[in-house]
Amino acid sequence: MINIWGKVFIDEKITKHHVVSVQPSECTFFDMIKQLCEGLDIPTPVLLNKHILDFNKFSMTLFKPTDFIEHVTFDKFIVEYLPEE
Repeated sequence: MINIWGKVFIDEKITKHHVVSVQPSECTFFDMIKQLCEGLDIPTPVLLNKHILDFNKFSMTLFKPTDFIEHVTFDKFIVEYLPEE
């Protein structure tokens, strides 16, 4: 089980955040992003290879408003891996 933290930023301040716990063998990276977005009540972004590579390399990835098909009112959406304590 891993924890993924999604944060929505406006003017460099976190305005919403949500954590999901998922079993990586049971869902895809897109499924994780979709669960986060549903919990934050925001649209699901377009997932590019860049996002997957960044997450694998840096344990986080950044979505800009241009990564969403629908209009969003925030500046960025960051998805980050939370290591177990």
